[in-house]
Amino acid sequence: MSIARVRISRHAAKRLAQRGISLEDVHLVLRLGRKLHRTGVTFYFFGRRQIPRGLERELERLEGTTLLVRNGYLITAYRNKRAIAVIKKKSKRRARRSPVLGMSPATEAPLALEVDLWGRCA
Repeated sequence: MSIARVRISRHAAKRLAQRGISLEDVHLVLRLGRKLHRTGVTFYFFGRRQIPRGLERELERLEGTTLLVRNGYLITAYRNKRAIAVIKKKSKRRARRSPVLGMSPATEAPLALEVDLWGRCA
């Protein structure tokens, strides 16, 4: 997936700025990172094994960079060298919704606000 096809949400833009991740870094992680599908989101993880030989010095700062993409939107970005272990433990499918439509099973809070926010961010 190339950076041209991924739209960046306002939340992701804020996180990229806070964490010092440039658009070139995002492009590299999307191109070279390990792609995992979990919980309805695509994770792109850039670990030590994804660094091409000869570029270790230039790209070691990206080690642990993780991008979350859903429906063509970059949702968020963070750095955690052990993130792959956590991602692998996640369910491959989205969590089931509670029987009451639009309610979160854990908190019983409405989910509509969350859905509306994702639709508006661009």
